[in-house]
Amino acid sequence: MAVKVSVYGSDKESDEYIGALKLKKIIQDGMSASAMGEIVLFSSATLYGQTVKDIDLFLLGNLINYYVDGEFVVGKEEEQKRIHEKVDVHSFCTTIEIKRHDISGIVLQGTDFYVKYGDALHCVTNQSNKQKISARCFFERALSFSPFVTNLIWFTQATSNDINRLLTNERGKLPSNVLGADFDFKTLIRLLFLQKPPFRTRSGFVFDSNYESCNVEDFHRALMLFSRSKEQMGELTRRRIEMLTNQSFSSRSLIDSKGMMSIYRGRAGTGKTVRLIQTAIKLVDEEQMRVLILTYNRSLVSDIRRLFALAELPDMFEENCVSINTMQSFFFHLANNLLYDGHMFGDEFLEKYDSVLREMNVFLSDDDAIGLAKESMAEDETLDWDYVLIDEAQDWKAGERDVILKLFEKGKIIVADGGNQFVRRGQMCDWSAVRGRNNIKLKYCLRQKENIVSFLNEYSRNVDMPGEKILSNGKMPGGKIIIISDDMVFDTHKREMDSLIKCGNIAYDMLYFVPHSLVKRRNGESQFALIREFERHNIFFWDGTNSNNRDNYSTASDEVRVFQYDSARGLEGWTVVCMDFDVFLEEKVAEYTEGEVDSLLLESPEEKKRKYIYNWAMIPFTRAIDTLIITIKDKESQTGRLLREIAGKCRDYVFWM
Repeated sequence: MAVKVSVYGSDKESDEYIGALKLKKIIQDGMSASAMGEIVLFSSATLYGQTVKDIDLFLLGNLINYYVDGEFVVGKEEEQKRIHEKVDVHSFCTTIEIKRHDISGIVLQGTDFYVKYGDALHCVTNQSNKQKISARCFFERALSFSPFVTNLIWFTQATSNDINRLLTNERGKLPSNVLGADFDFKTLIRLLFLQKPPFRTRSGFVFDSNYESCNVEDFHRALMLFSRSKEQMGELTRRRIEMLTNQSFSSRSLIDSKGMMSIYRGRAGTGKTVRLIQTAIKLVDEEQMRVLILTYNRSLVSDIRRLFALAELPDMFEENCVSINTMQSFFFHLANNLLYDGHMFGDEFLEKYDSVLREMNVFLSDDDAIGLAKESMAEDETLDWDYVLIDEAQDWKAGERDVILKLFEKGKIIVADGGNQFVRRGQMCDWSAVRGRNNIKLKYCLRQKENIVSFLNEYSRNVDMPGEKILSNGKMPGGKIIIISDDMVFDTHKREMDSLIKCGNIAYDMLYFVPHSLVKRRNGESQFALIREFERHNIFFWDGTNSNNRDNYSTASDEVRVFQYDSARGLEGWTVVCMDFDVFLEEKVAEYTEGEVDSLLLESPEEKKRKYIYNWAMIPFTRAIDTLIITIKDKESQTGRLLREIAGKCRDYVFWM
């Protein structure tokens, strides 16, 4: 046969791989003898780096001399014509969502297909559309170009007649992108015409997904990116995945809370976020619950999504079963659902955020309104969750907390609270005010090696915060702190990168934090100001200061991560570089407004300000596992003199260079 059809996939027993083999036979049976080209079927593809990452089946193809009789619409809306013509099919790039539900488990609502999971309905149409968008974004990142991506839904246990009966009403048959169990390849291609109408050429109509200079092999190599990333993920990531997926889940699990709200309390590095993720995995895997994880930090959301992707958790860990998101994104969808009928846009929401929170709390002021809100949420899969897990809860606002408490039972809320590590402006959120709590105190630092813990405690004493002592678990000896000026950063980077790699890690495990002064706007978007200078020294960054990257994560093992200090919360690295740390603290001093931060303690204005600055300093300091590098712009600044004094006291492991 002149058309080569290949199937790829690691799990030969999976429904997706079996579906790929079935589709291969359908293609071969329907291929004309004169056709030439290549078709690739990629089962259980992972779009590494994307929010929606799992694709049941990818269909890619380049063909010559393959024609399909088609019916399609061409022209602008006011001049549309229905065409019946033979179409020359050149190329296609299609995601296929496979479902094994029979016709009794399939529901059509409007133009959207749903499937039943128990008593709940899941929108397959929405899931398929998200996969198409993710595929386009994935190829743009991996190849700097994307073909036109189409999407299909394949019900392998429902006949085409079953599907057609669902689609047919008194006005005729609705157009769709759905296949039943029995179809030929030309039927599949005709469904693609509905999404991208063929175009007229001198020789006739052509369907082409526009591969430009790429071919099937280029897209295939891009889809293999996940396999390469798993092979090169680094020792630190492997350890984190092992910790998250450890089957010996803590006997102090907070799932059986007897109707009480559960709270993990502890300082940075004591394992609060790990406990939350372990809880989520247990809830989804063993209890078949739908779990929402909310945090304030978009960078942390992306980091957790990367871990979930590399961990290759079971199929149930799709976005519809466990979602990791920012609380502002959740409240945006909630407000649009309850108050604005989908008519509020993101910029307006952020501008009016506090007033929207107040409006939601007023709306939810009685039981009848709360009941109506819950009924409305149950019909929207982005809002319908069995459990809500909240990270960095101390940085929430009281209004945010109150909305959650009104819409979720207390026994379905699990919180990670960092206590006085409060840095967000506004009134501090006191979760201890909630009656009926189940508290677990996490005392020991599980992230930093002992020398870094000692440095953090010495820093606390020197800034007059003696009561903030961090306790080491005594199981992670070693660690070092290096304090340098800006002009030494490149040589230091190369030396410490070599050390990091010798320990089995990768460039991803080195983490840079930079102040606002090192973030510039270029070509309409923010960017790390020194990125070109680092590249001239063969140091390459995944730039988390760029807002276009914040919902994604690095997919290359040779890229160092860089973020603004404000995004440091919850992240960690084997080696952490705090760029222009003295400038960062000066920025925070300038931002502080007396009375903006309420610590709920009887403290003087000066004590509140000092604690505010101290908390900001400790966030990036507590991100490092093995090595903390601090660059100082002005060694004679107050921060520079303080660090020089600490280096003099701790010369065994703090190096002033």
